[in-house]
Amino acid sequence: MTLKNIEKTPWPWFGGKADAAPAVWDALGDVQHYVEPFAGSLAVLLRRPHEANRTYYSETVNDLDGLLVNAWRAMRGDPEAMAHAASWPVSESDLHARHLALLAWRESGGADRLAADPDYYDAKMGGWWAWGQSCWIGSGWCSGGGPWIVGADGRIQKRPRSKGTREPGVSRKLPHLGKNGQGVSRPQAREPGVSRQLPHLSDDGKGVNHAGTREPGVGDYHPMTMPELLRWFEFLSARLRHVRILNGDWKRACTNGALKTLSVRGKKNGVAGVFLDPPYGDVRKSGLYASDDLGVAAEVQAWCREHGDDPKLRIVLAGFDSEHGSLVDAGWREVEWYRGGFLKGGMANVGGTGKSQQKRERLWMSPHCLLGESEGVRCLLP
Repeated sequence: MTLKNIEKTPWPWFGGKADAAPAVWDALGDVQHYVEPFAGSLAVLLRRPHEANRTYYSETVNDLDGLLVNAWRAMRGDPEAMAHAASWPVSESDLHARHLALLAWRESGGADRLAADPDYYDAKMGGWWAWGQSCWIGSGWCSGGGPWIVGADGRIQKRPRSKGTREPGVSRKLPHLGKNGQGVSRPQAREPGVSRQLPHLSDDGKGVNHAGTREPGVGDYHPMTMPELLRWFEFLSARLRHVRILNGDWKRACTNGALKTLSVRGKKNGVAGVFLDPPYGDVRKSGLYASDDLGVAAEVQAWCREHGDDPKLRIVLAGFDSEHGSLVDAGWREVEWYRGGFLKGGMANVGGTGKSQQKRERLWMSPHCLLGESEGVRCLLP
């Protein structure tokens, strides 16, 4: 089987903007410099309709989560090693063991090296993080807020209740079993005749006997690293070849020096396009990401209000309907991009209501954005 849509992110991501990408690019156009200060899954960058890696065109992304940034750096720098680490059966014990190892790597300074050395990454940690993000159910992956730690004897144990400083721990939960694999474990990454030791608990078989791994007249087996997964990672590595990947506060990517690169300043009509997708301030629940701050949305709105009139900037801000409507008074357009009948990204569970929140999704576009509108996008500006 040939894996399709290899421009997509190889792990699930809460609140990803894949469906909003066409509207974002309609508003930004083919800008000389594209900046994404809250990188996340890079869903918008990876769906850019214009030719990538061109001379005098720049792309810069940033995220505060060091484990996520390490995964993207490893994807760009050593996709084969990362694919090898990510290609692994879904195993509950391995999920907890790798989770603890990732927290230990971060606490020991592994993530800090990303800021100290522009060439540094750990491909194994990147692959383990991508694999775990694909196995994990809900929020909390690598947040460090769970009660389970590695004891002095090397075994997993619940940390004692105390008022002192506590080391990061993990939550012990089942891996994702509701689908036939997702992210790096998605079934399309498999090849006919391959036995994957997937501990599936329902349907026609489990483990190595899972029905999706069978093929009448079995041919050759591939090695542990699935060839289609490697091809997927190699494509993303090539796409990210000239993307600058920052790890830090979002404002560092939004200074004039960072936004207005030589290509923006030098060209007569050079423009920087900025897509801002901060943690939504109206979610009423933190902990959706490893690095989370529900107050940052207000800071981002203030920055947008201050810079929206700059003719060298085209800015698109994502949020819920009740968050940034006041920007309309400053000449911004508000558009609704949600498509009914299709829920994904965990939005149906926001706030614990069980009701869809995606119908509240909006994009706000600064005055200098282009006016083209994608199919299915509705402008709410009177």
